[in-house]
Amino acid sequence: MWDKVKRRFDRRRLVLIAALALVMLYVGWRTGGFETQPEQKPCVEGRNEIKDKDGKVVQVTRTTCFEDKK
Repeated sequence: MWDKVKRRFDRRRLVLIAALALVMLYVGWRTGGFETQPEQKPCVEGRNEIKDKDGKVVQVTRTTCFEDKK
């Protein structure tokens, strides 16, 4: 059984697999594939009123959206 394992994972094959893994890591690093940023929620403009249990307005919040300049 040990001979089958040795034949299946000989030195050339292991070196080839390691080299391919290193190339894939390098390409992923250089292309920014590991820098994932979560998507931002879309901005919703408007006025938000917070009321107490009697129905009176306690706080008013206004939201203004700006475009990102990248």
